[in-house]
Amino acid sequence: MKEWIAVVDLFTGAYADNLQPEGAADRNRSMQDALNAFLGGLTGGDVTALERTALTVVALEEGIETRAWAGHRAGEVHYSASLVKLLAVYAAHTLRFFAKQLRLDNKPPSVDALFAQLAGAFDSGIKSHTPVKIMAQHGADDTKILPAYRTVLQAPTDATGKPVDVDFTPGYHGDSTGMLIHQENAPAAACVHGVAFGFMNAKAGDDGFFDQTNERGIWLAGDYQGQWTPVRIASTNDGAVAQATTAIDMARLFTRMFDGSLESGPVDLFQMLAGGARSWFHDRGIWPRGGLEASHSKVGIGPFKPNSAGVIEQAVSEALIVHDINRGMNFVVVWQNLKVPGRPTRTQLEPVARMVEATIAGFRPTT
Repeated sequence: MKEWIAVVDLFTGAYADNLQPEGAADRNRSMQDALNAFLGGLTGGDVTALERTALTVVALEEGIETRAWAGHRAGEVHYSASLVKLLAVYAAHTLRFFAKQLRLDNKPPSVDALFAQLAGAFDSGIKSHTPVKIMAQHGADDTKILPAYRTVLQAPTDATGKPVDVDFTPGYHGDSTGMLIHQENAPAAACVHGVAFGFMNAKAGDDGFFDQTNERGIWLAGDYQGQWTPVRIASTNDGAVAQATTAIDMARLFTRMFDGSLESGPVDLFQMLAGGARSWFHDRGIWPRGGLEASHSKVGIGPFKPNSAGVIEQAVSEALIVHDINRGMNFVVVWQNLKVPGRPTRTQLEPVARMVEATIAGFRPTT
């Protein structure tokens, strides 16, 4: 008699948008007006630096699911370098969540049976949902499309050898630490290889964080080491790139990571980002200031392609949770496309901080 295996569907369609429709006339408007006024008042070099810098600020009001937000160039796809490593974190948590569900539903008798069931339940769906560009480049090589299940996941067992849980392997957890905390590219490559270009971008697309038709959203199809051939999409700031996002789509994901509203629930690796000192603004001594501080932060930095003079500038970005101490509330802030010659200085970051501060100050609570 054939063993009955419960079906666990990885691909169930996009989340409802957790941000208000663009141009909403109520809570969004006060922040957007403040941001527009700030940008309109710029002079000198700040005009050039900030006009091209993309920004999304989301107000995390308690009890409100559809968030107020403001933005500048929020929907433009930009090369964003190491900021997009957050997509690997999201993918790993999603994989673990569904693996846990499969174990509960199917009660596999052994670790080998569990991993066989994972492949049997997930592989065909991943292949059918992987973006066409990735399949065209890597479809013949399953290692680039399908998760390395045993690299990412482990299954503790009881005395009979039956799996009793599913969690990250110590190696994958360690690589995640190196990627998120130490900003190292070798662990990042290991994390990306673990969840694979195919699964990571298939799930991002199905969940609504990437629109394959318009090639807009969060895209990670490069491993930061050049070990796997990158798959590129068009960006506004650097031509064809393998690590890109819009500020607004990263804000959608970062908000769900923070409030635990992803289907995987709270993202424990996200807590590695706690500690505001890792924010560019804290690191350069700009914050805490004016009652604002960063509680969680993932910075990004990476080289643009050489310009016409052969100069290689750096793309600087960040996704962070900003805590307004005086009002006791939080904001998601995502900014990108700050161009600087090397690692950003306080002088170069100061205008970005003022833009964020002005936008948050403009927010007027619902009640």
